[in-house]
Amino acid sequence: MFYLDYLAYNNALRQVSVTEKMVLGGGTLAVALCFPQPVTLLSIILLMHAVMLYARIPVRYILQLWLIPLGFLVAGLVSVLLSFSTQPFSAWFLLSIGTLYIGITLEDVFRVQGLLLRSMASLSCLFMLATTTPVAYITAIFSRFSPLRVVMEIALLTYRFIFVFHEALAQIYMAQQSRLGYSGMTQSLYSLGLLAANVGRKSFVTSHELYIALLARNYSNQLIFQYARQPVNFYRLLVILGLLAGLIGTAAIR
Repeated sequence: MFYLDYLAYNNALRQVSVTEKMVLGGGTLAVALCFPQPVTLLSIILLMHAVMLYARIPVRYILQLWLIPLGFLVAGLVSVLLSFSTQPFSAWFLLSIGTLYIGITLEDVFRVQGLLLRSMASLSCLFMLATTTPVAYITAIFSRFSPLRVVMEIALLTYRFIFVFHEALAQIYMAQQSRLGYSGMTQSLYSLGLLAANVGRKSFVTSHELYIALLARNYSNQLIFQYARQPVNFYRLLVILGLLAGLIGTAAIR
């Protein structure tokens, strides 16, 4: 999480307008959801990874980002891939266990292929935005729309409290380690219980201090979203729109 936040502020595209990156990321995400053709989805995956590589996001970190969602994807797609029945049915692969038949049909294979590509294309768009655009900038853009302002404030505060919670956890754990709190199995379980019991209280105290800091800066129940103004480059925006049009055009390829 910390490294992701660091990359968002220190990548090669940090000077590019947030609006341009959101048009690219949001536009390709919309194309991925509306045009499920394999050529289109593969093109989006390649484009998003090319943008991340151009932004100098380490390849190793990109691969690490894929580990968690791919685990959920595989677990979910297995249930789609397998068909169950108490009667024999036409299948590419069929296994019988007593009166239960488990099989894989070609329709299931094509369905899984489409779901996998669409999920990977959508995740690629989100990864591109997450690694090149700070969360504070994204919430600042959306906060311009009045109906979304409260939601954006909650999102930004939730994101901030992830770091507050992690800091409290790290401080308590370090204090326990310095007192040999994890020197044995029994002692480790006892220390782990104390950690779980105190991290919430420590986080609450830290969050209260954060609220006092906001009050000291004239907080009046409304966050002021500020970020470095980045002018939109008209020619870059035209290129992005051209790429989106090209991706839509690939949907005609069978």
